[in-house]
Amino acid sequence: MPIAMAPPEVGFSSVLKMSGALFFILAMLLLAFYILRRLNLGGTFSPLRSRDLQVVERLPLGPRQNITVVKYRGQDLVLGVTQDRITLLQTRDEVNGKDDKKFAGILKKETSGSADS
Repeated sequence: MPIAMAPPEVGFSSVLKMSGALFFILAMLLLAFYILRRLNLGGTFSPLRSRDLQVVERLPLGPRQNITVVKYRGQDLVLGVTQDRITLLQTRDEVNGKDDKKFAGILKKETSGSADS
């Protein structure tokens, strides 16, 4: 005659252990998702999409405001991005974008050029 096995006791401690393990797994998944988004690794597979559009650099100015440099088809686009608007600030060809000049020199040249006209 087979020996009858007693069902496992379900007490408060076992429910607490199971809830803790579930919370730990969910926390690890959320942490992994956050890290993948911060490193820009999540979302889509890189080989499947074209590389015409690329974010080169982003400079935060406020909580929801930044200046972003985007490379698109050989041009650098300087964009002003706010919560409700994206504005094209400047367009530069790739050749001009690779100058080793400092930002202050470029700004001085641009402002003096616009004052003459």
